[in-house]
Amino acid sequence: MKTIMKIEVEDTEPASSYIRRVNDLSAIKLVKEGAWQYTSKALWKEKIRDISKDTKKEETTSKSKKKNKGKKKT
Repeated sequence: MKTIMKIEVEDTEPASSYIRRVNDLSAIKLVKEGAWQYTSKALWKEKIRDISKDTKKEETTSKSKKKNKGKKKT
């Protein structure tokens, strides 16, 4: 897997449209065409992966994990 980024980026585009993780063959093809360039995986982690994790954590509600302390069976 390689991380690639568009060379020309518009401000209105979301990060997922100009930073991508693709397989090696697709990356070679897109870079040779000239519209994309290789970039670091850290950039992808910062802009794409970590943002989606943060939003998922905010959406989920915390539930109590306390055990039910009912009557003991005899």
